[in-house]
Amino acid sequence: MKYKEFTNNSYGLEAKEVPPKPRTYSDVKEDIRISDTTGKKKAYAKRYIDVYKDTHRGAPKIKDERGNFFTLSGKDEKLVADLVRDKWADIEQQQENF
Repeated sequence: MKYKEFTNNSYGLEAKEVPPKPRTYSDVKEDIRISDTTGKKKAYAKRYIDVYKDTHRGAPKIKDERGNFFTLSGKDEKLVADLVRDKWADIEQQQENF
């Protein structure tokens, strides 16, 4: 039964088929997992989240904190992951130059 037929023929509880719920971006997107052996990346991400969590832009949540990994989920998770990666890439490059 097509969606149009369903809406024309459904009378509340008598409907036998329920149309599929449309998928949204939040259903499709995946969380970002970041490896962190020292704990500095996680601390940097937490500071960013604490500053921006109450703003209009919002901030991701840290979940699934296991050992050397943590997972970012929610608004701007890609931005925070890029900030963490770029900050530590710059620090490692400076240490190599010394």
